[in-house]
Amino acid sequence: MIRSRRLLRISVHSTAAALVVLSLTGCLKQLLFLGLLIHGPPSIEPDFDSRTGKSMTAKDVKVAVICEAPLELQHDFGKIDRELGKFLSFRLREHQITSVHHELVQAWIDENSQWDTPTELGAALKVTYVIHIEVEKYSLFEKNNQNLLRGRTEGLISVYEMSKDGTGKRIYTRDFRTQHPRLAPRSTYNTTPSTFKREYLSRLSDHLGWYFYEHHAGDDIPDAT
Repeated sequence: MIRSRRLLRISVHSTAAALVVLSLTGCLKQLLFLGLLIHGPPSIEPDFDSRTGKSMTAKDVKVAVICEAPLELQHDFGKIDRELGKFLSFRLREHQITSVHHELVQAWIDENSQWDTPTELGAALKVTYVIHIEVEKYSLFEKNNQNLLRGRTEGLISVYEMSKDGTGKRIYTRDFRTQHPRLAPRSTYNTTPSTFKREYLSRLSDHLGWYFYEHHAGDDIPDAT
């Protein structure tokens, strides 16, 4: 009888403890959810910052973007190098990075068509960093199907840090590859190629910008469709 009472007390205490744990777990979930509502999802540190220990959002930093693409891509896609450079420059300014306006960069390129290294641009425009984009592959259609739209780009992105004497050195480089939309292509019956191109350039420039400014988990969800 005594043993039965002891077992009963142990059972009651165990049940109570379990209920307390469950209650605390529920509260913890609610607190986490409330934190996400107030502060949003945790941010992801820019790859450039984590690999170099530097930041393009730092005070007095100024950036210029220069983009190159093979002549056949420029011919097929309406000077994709200029368009991507313009979109990325805008994205950087949108995220508190002081970026030279694309028109100034393009004016320098037009006057110095035989330029050799991105540091020449950096010295002329007196910037802290030059972001150099080299587009190697670019397409807007599914292979062998002009009725299905899906943007794909591959290339190399580098950053040159400028010194006060006008010289510079490369401090960051990485390959990139993007695809939009990821899950399935779009039909030309639902959107025009020109409209899709603008949308894709917007997504592509954001992806490249993530190397230099913070973003959040889930920011790439629009790329799915």
